Amino acid sequence: MTDTPKLSHCADYTRRHDRDRFLCALFAAPEKREDLFTLYAFNQEVSKTREMVSEIMLGHIRLQWWRDTLAEIADGKVRKHEVVEPLAELINSGSVSVADVEAIVAAREFDLEDRQPADQVEFDRYIDQTSGQVAVLAARVLGASGEDAEHAARLAGNAYGLVGIMRAMVFHGRAKRLYLPKDRMEHHNVSQSDIFEFRKKEEVRNLTRELAVLARERIKDARKYRRALPKRAHAAVLPIVLADGYLRKLEKAEFDPFSADFGLARPASFRLTVNGLLKRY
Repeated sequence: MTDTPKLSHCADYTRRHDRDRFLCALFAAPEKREDLFTLYAFNQEVSKTREMVSEIMLGHIRLQWWRDTLAEIADGKVRKHEVVEPLAELINSGSVSVADVEAIVAAREFDLEDRQPADQVEFDRYIDQTSGQVAVLAARVLGASGEDAEHAARLAGNAYGLVGIMRAMVFHGRAKRLYLPKDRMEHHNVSQSDIFEFRKKEEVRNLTRELAVLARERIKDARKYRRALPKRAHAAVLPIVLADGYLRKLEKAEFDPFSADFGLARPASFRLTVNGLLKRY
């Protein structure tokens, strides 16, 4: 009987902490999957900073550790670390640059401010610098190049990121953190306590419905540019298929963002498989 191949550290780490992207990466060319797992594992290492520290200063120290590590990679030095070592190989291959991944570290400074975005513009900027940037780098890893291809990947990443923040409202609420635009909350008469105490109010549903409509529009916009992305980079934007499925769950839950049917929904494996095999999204 043939043993099941053991996953690398980065692959297993992504599988446990970023299930969506792990599943999507499986549709990449076999020789490119490990590179995607490395990128996604790095992203998780950085993105979980706020959850790992009890004091803000410790979070800044952790992010600085990554900055120093990336600077050392640029100088040809590699720290012994299960994510750093494959990340150094990925950078040295030329698929991504130190500046590319350092941008993801810089974006996570916002998490340490413990404040919500002031408006939609700041909210969108945060999503673009996190989920959008990851999608662009994933597309580069898979061989995409040029402004049009990267624009297509960024649109898909931003759409997925918006849905992701909506799905994390309970997680962030428990930690007394808010990522929803302050001006949109005020417009719908939604208070911080409404979110932190998971109140099933019509005002909260109205805010969530507005964000869902925006997410739908962004998915639609991303799909308009899909021809600009080469099929070999298709796996980088597949998360948008899962985002579409999550929005369907949200609609069935009557736009209750605290519904387990939405926040804890499993990835739509069948839809993902069909779209993955047909190279569409």
